[in-house]
Amino acid sequence: MHIPGVSWALTLIREGQTRFLLAEIWMRIYKAIWEILFAIKYRVFGHLPPRRTERMERETKNPVAYESPDHQLPWGTMRDNSTNKKFVTFMAARIQSEAGGKVLGAMDLGCSGGQLVKDFLDLGWRAVGLEGSDFSLKHGRANWPELGGKNLFTCDVAKPFAITADGKPAVFRLITMWEVLEHIRTAELPQLFKNITSHLDEGGYFIASTTSETDIHEGVDLHQTRWTNREWREWVAKTFPELEPVDLGLKYYQFVRHNSERSFLTFRKKSVAGALAGGRN
Repeated sequence: MHIPGVSWALTLIREGQTRFLLAEIWMRIYKAIWEILFAIKYRVFGHLPPRRTERMERETKNPVAYESPDHQLPWGTMRDNSTNKKFVTFMAARIQSEAGGKVLGAMDLGCSGGQLVKDFLDLGWRAVGLEGSDFSLKHGRANWPELGGKNLFTCDVAKPFAITADGKPAVFRLITMWEVLEHIRTAELPQLFKNITSHLDEGGYFIASTTSETDIHEGVDLHQTRWTNREWREWVAKTFPELEPVDLGLKYYQFVRHNSERSFLTFRKKSVAGALAGGRN
């Protein structure tokens, strides 16, 4: 009899990662609890607002990340469909209190199965997910049959792209990347972050998880930029100073994904007025 996850758990124990295994088990239990709480709040004692009806489109000359090892060996995108209802409700409440009437929007880069996108859609947000591999699209897995071509699109996020809503440039109050940044070649990071900052609204948040570890499958290391959290923060501060660090007060198990390093990047885009004021100091 095959019990899902047992071989994975035994491997972690053999590798001396028992603490990470326990943390992962707790995170999964915590997520399950919040799935129930979310359902009770919005489906039993409340209701979900109607979804936005605007037409979302992706403009790019690179609809698939053909050069990426993750397209050639789609290990993650054929398996993952991650979300965390605590993260969704926490960020939704925070951003709604700050948005001042602006459109509430979330973009997930490296969205895999698209569950995080669906969760924000269910809250009535503008939501888009971009995935470098076309595996999930071609195989119709997870949320792609429902949302593919509407809110989920394939796209090489390390190349120039634009998202429009009803033909107009779209910006988002939240952009996320879960276990994706390390999969991008270092030379492509400047363009990636140009894409991020151009789609991130003033006062909006960019949140990502990272790792400096390897991820080798069939002899191929899928992690192409293995930086520590400090190295990532220093690079962002030097290259994209409009992104300022912010402490969200979230625990590691309240984010969508985490790894043994528990490395998270949490930034907020400065307002133009704030950036100008900072430049005069």
